[in-house]
Amino acid sequence: MPLPTRLTAPLAALACLAAVGVATIHPARAASQIRVVVNGEPITSNEIAERARLLRLTSRTSAASIERAATEELVEEKLKLQEAKRVGVSANDQQVEAAFASIAGRLKISPAQLAAGLAHQGIGAKGLKDRLRVQIVWQQLVVGRFNHSVTISDSQIVDALSKKESAGKAPAAKGDGKTVEYTLKQVVLVVPKQGGNEAARMREAEALRSRVTSCDQLLAEVKPLDRAVVKNLGKRTADEMPEQFRGLLGDVQPGHLAKPMRTPLGVELIAVCDRRDLGGDFTVRSQVEDELRQKEGEVFARRYINDLRRIAVIDYRR
Repeated sequence: MPLPTRLTAPLAALACLAAVGVATIHPARAASQIRVVVNGEPITSNEIAERARLLRLTSRTSAASIERAATEELVEEKLKLQEAKRVGVSANDQQVEAAFASIAGRLKISPAQLAAGLAHQGIGAKGLKDRLRVQIVWQQLVVGRFNHSVTISDSQIVDALSKKESAGKAPAAKGDGKTVEYTLKQVVLVVPKQGGNEAARMREAEALRSRVTSCDQLLAEVKPLDRAVVKNLGKRTADEMPEQFRGLLGDVQPGHLAKPMRTPLGVELIAVCDRRDLGGDFTVRSQVEDELRQKEGEVFARRYINDLRRIAVIDYRR
């Protein structure tokens, strides 16, 4: 699993400490007290103090707010682990050890040397491993829920790519692939299962097609028809549409209707309200899609933890 790079650079100093074989220094520990209870599970003052020392190495949090940041991070970790337990998600020791070893590898030291460098700062290797364990299970939770509830449409990719092109920030295309983006509406002429006359509905559809020359007049033309509805399909690229529709739209000009089709509902027509040809490249589009998914994923993850906080019982003690 990809490891957070923000942990790596600040920990680089530990490589030097470990390499010269510094003596291990353990800060004097005061009697540990319960500072927060999260859904019945305690967080102690010693846990907060150790996490604060880790944050000093791995973030730019100011000294004035370091304890508060450590406390809130531990609170969220409790919530994440509780949620993981509820849905049956876990990280095994091998995954955690691999993540720890990966950080050590980036620093060009051994896991033992990394542990020694952490100990010199009064941080047990277990503290970093616990943090990595939470990151692993949280990633699994977010990815699992995100993939089921969030989709990135081709139209979103096209819009993002267009903005990048306008700003001169789009990646260089490696090919000359093209696609078409349509703005569409759908007309459905319902044919009842009992007593429906499909041939008559096809004639109505062809007559409608001959009259309509603009999407602005579509509703007015369809309204007098019996059992007929208009649906707004919005923007769709050719790749997003059902295969049976793709071949129908190639020669349809904006404002006009494609040939009517028989469907389980009756007779359907697609109106092309607008279209634009888009140059592109699969690699470039994939890169833009990845960027969009990452941004959407960050928003989703923050909403997820906020939802967990909202329903949690969190008791702060002083």
